[in-house]
Amino acid sequence: QAKRRSWSRLSLKGTKRRKSLPPVHRDVTELSKSISLDLPETERLAALLLASFQFSAQKLEHSLKQSDGFSPEAFKVQVDSVSQDLKHFVQKLNRDGTLKNCVDNPNGSFGVDSTWFRFVVRREKLRLQPWSLLRRFSTECRAWDQLLLQHQQSAEEMSRQLEESRRNGGRAEPGDYLQTSQAEVLRSKPNYQQILDEQREVLSCMELVVSWAWAFEGKTGIEERVGTFRQLENSPVRKLIAGPPRKIPPPA
Repeated sequence: QAKRRSWSRLSLKGTKRRKSLPPVHRDVTELSKSISLDLPETERLAALLLASFQFSAQKLEHSLKQSDGFSPEAFKVQVDSVSQDLKHFVQKLNRDGTLKNCVDNPNGSFGVDSTWFRFVVRREKLRLQPWSLLRRFSTECRAWDQLLLQHQQSAEEMSRQLEESRRNGGRAEPGDYLQTSQAEVLRSKPNYQQILDEQREVLSCMELVVSWAWAFEGKTGIEERVGTFRQLENSPVRKLIAGPPRKIPPPA
């Protein structure tokens, strides 16, 4: 049996075996377990954000200890300062309802993203509406042309049959095919080119209005987007990433 196991191990050499995913770090799983389930969901989310920051700071400190010139005391002061800023920032998110939106809308259908999505949809509808009407207009015109072509081919075939009947000495029936109901419908075809010519000024004005509205909506949406991200410039995370301010050496 031992020999069989050795042969099994030998047969696996050089083959690609399935690799399992690395396990989730135990410290990470303990973050949420340490938060009481009796707290409201918004408070649990706030506590999770603060605990995640402390966990990240500890891992960052462990990595920076291997580098030259690292000062644990200066790093601790920086972490404490950022931790206080983050605490106030999370309280602000709780007051303005952002944390509640995160809990109530797990799919992310809230806030600026939803506003931006509605703006894009409205802008696209406004932009495509004239083209949609023109496509319907062109489709109707082509349908009329196809119907006219079919009627013309039918009339030509009937004329050919009447001409053959006359040449063969038969009695030719009068060509009353133009008096049919189909012919009346065909005669009622609108003059599309004339309609376009008459409405050219209106269409040009509509194009200018749509272009202006599209540009205005785009500018407004971009300003809202930029204003939202501008609020994040003073976020605590940016302060931690930036590190302590550099000291400018005195002039020689």
